[in-house]
Amino acid sequence: MSNITIVFIKELTDLRDLPGDIPPELKRGWETLPDDLRQLLKADLIEQGFFKASSFSFVGIYYCLAAQTAVIGFPKYLTAASASQILNHVSLICRVAARAAPESALNFNDQFHPSHSQCASHISNPYDLAVFFLRDYAENGLYTERMRQVRTDGVGQRSWTQTMRRTKPVFDRVPIYLRPITIKSTKKPSSILTPLHAYVVNQCAGLLQPLGLFENLTLPDGPDVKQTDLFRYIPIISSKMSQTFSDRESRLLRALRSWCGEGPYNQTRLGVTSFEHLWEYATKEYFGNIRNTRSSPPKYYLDGSSTACVGSGEAIPDILNAGVNSSKGPFLAIFDAKYYCPIFDPEACRVYAAPLNSDIAKQIQYYYSLKGQYPSAQMSNAFLMPAPLGPKMYRYIGYAVPNTDWHEDIALKLALPNAPAGSSAADCVMIYQVDPEQLFHACLNNVHISDEDVFTDFIQMFNKKN
Repeated sequence: MSNITIVFIKELTDLRDLPGDIPPELKRGWETLPDDLRQLLKADLIEQGFFKASSFSFVGIYYCLAAQTAVIGFPKYLTAASASQILNHVSLICRVAARAAPESALNFNDQFHPSHSQCASHISNPYDLAVFFLRDYAENGLYTERMRQVRTDGVGQRSWTQTMRRTKPVFDRVPIYLRPITIKSTKKPSSILTPLHAYVVNQCAGLLQPLGLFENLTLPDGPDVKQTDLFRYIPIISSKMSQTFSDRESRLLRALRSWCGEGPYNQTRLGVTSFEHLWEYATKEYFGNIRNTRSSPPKYYLDGSSTACVGSGEAIPDILNAGVNSSKGPFLAIFDAKYYCPIFDPEACRVYAAPLNSDIAKQIQYYYSLKGQYPSAQMSNAFLMPAPLGPKMYRYIGYAVPNTDWHEDIALKLALPNAPAGSSAADCVMIYQVDPEQLFHACLNNVHISDEDVFTDFIQMFNKKN
């Protein structure tokens, strides 16, 4: 559809800098929008909850009906200059997000539909509406009205159970049927709803075909309907629904009414507003093999009492992989999915946008806690961060240790010398970069890392470094 604009926005872009630091050719959609439509789109994105503070935080595809604009939010790690590459990757993310919603322990309930509480119980994936329209059109064509033609001239097959009048003859017992009825059901295009259906089919194709869906579908000629005129169709559709008994026609009319603004599907979106949750889901699906990683609350004992008081809190990693190597014995790999994109500056010997001290300390605490429970198992500890890698699924790039320089102030207060520098060899967390595209494909195809790869690439690497 030529009247649908596609706008690319990079995740974590400031509201004032929309659409963000992206290649010039990707800004054309945004630059072609009139200023009033830009402001309308910004206001709609804010209303839908796509901003955390002032940063755009949505990854996926969203169609703003009012501005007739498809918004493609792509993750911060993606630097591809090609629009087709971004569309393909976002399409892949949408498929993983749709799969993650029903089966993940993470809460994705608020990620997949417009932020209207009254609609939440009616839909699970509003993006299905566009898919429904195109599938229905491919199978059944455009909307047609059923017309019942009633004839009383006796021509055609007669329906003797439905007559206008009958009478008894004077000299015979057999009744005489006067003006017998012939009923014929025909279909014909609707002068109002068929053009509307054609328009909506073209709108949906404009959303899905850039993502590689329904590319070979021959689209109907549709009228140039203004978005502001859609609401006038709602009473007509509602009236027609009361006269329709076909399941297919009922579903189609409900969908058309929703597209016109009366229903939960009037604005479509698929994706996540907290991409770190989706990243954790994907890494757990591939690298982890323990489904339930939630521990019970801790127990506290008061002095002189044997009764335990149950507290709150969890102290177990989100991603664990436990197994037994045939020659080396049991092993346990501790993973933490971190949605960071570190920047390395070898000249200044600095790393930016990497996990904080608190994240590193927490992972080391996990290590010692599990090591105390399973002392005979070989262990490892690693961060998993997204980065396009090409042919490899993941690669080891280094390790992180906590910074303890601030302890000098304690030594001054205590008038005691500092302890010798150094720490335990286990007080570190390895850093791995993981290719998102390969990871997402693995999730969709139920592919998991092998025990051999876990032991070779993580357990041995950790113990070799130490």
